Amino acid sequence: MPKPQHCCENVVPVNAARSFSRHGEILDRRVVVELLERFKGRRVLEVGAGGLRNALYLQSKGYRVTVLEAKGILDRFPDKYEQFLSAGGRLVYSLPANAKFPIALATFVFETICRPEQRIALVSRIKECLLTNGALLISIRGPADLVTAHASGKPCSDGFVTPNRSFSRSFTRDQLARLLQSGGFSRVEFLHKPDTKAPEYLHAIAWKDATSKEER
Repeated sequence: MPKPQHCCENVVPVNAARSFSRHGEILDRRVVVELLERFKGRRVLEVGAGGLRNALYLQSKGYRVTVLEAKGILDRFPDKYEQFLSAGGRLVYSLPANAKFPIALATFVFETICRPEQRIALVSRIKECLLTNGALLISIRGPADLVTAHASGKPCSDGFVTPNRSFSRSFTRDQLARLLQSGGFSRVEFLHKPDTKAPEYLHAIAWKDATSKEER
C-alpha cells in the first residue's frame, strides 16, 4: 500500500533550491557538451532552475534560456533572476501548449516533488515540449546523497520532508529509468558504467524518439 500523501501539503517546493558556486557537473560531460554545441544559439529549457547556476552558465555560452519554476522563486534569488531576465532569459510558471525545445535540463528536480503522480506528469509534459529527437538532460540524487534526510527528515510519501519543509528522496538507476518510462521516454542513456546502479549522483539523457509525423 502506498504511504498517505497528506504531508505533501506542507511542502514548500522553492525551499529545495540551493545556491551553488558553479554549473551542474552534467554540463561538463563530453557527450552533453557535444550535444549542446549542435544547438548553440537556440532556446533551451531548464526545469527547476533554482538559483540559476545552469541557466546563467548557458546564457554565457550563447544559449537563449527559458526557465520553468515554482512561484516564489523570485523571492529566494531576486538578484540572480534580475540578471537572468535582463539578459533575455524567460521565466514561466507553466509551459505554453505550443512550446518546443531541442534540449531540456533538470538537475536535482524530480526528487524534490512529493507526489509521485506529479513527477510523472512533469516528465510527460517535458517530453511533449521537446522537438523530435530532442533530449532531456537529468541529474538526480542517489541513495548515498540522502544521509541528512534520513537522519533528520520525517517520512512522507516515498521520501522525507526535511526541517525546512522541502521534500527529498533518492533514485537508483532502475527507479529513474522507470520514472522516465512512465513519462513516455522509451530511450534513456545513462552516463555511468553499466554496473553502476546507485552512485551518489545519477546523470542521464532521455531521448524523444522520432514519430511518424515530423515535428517542425
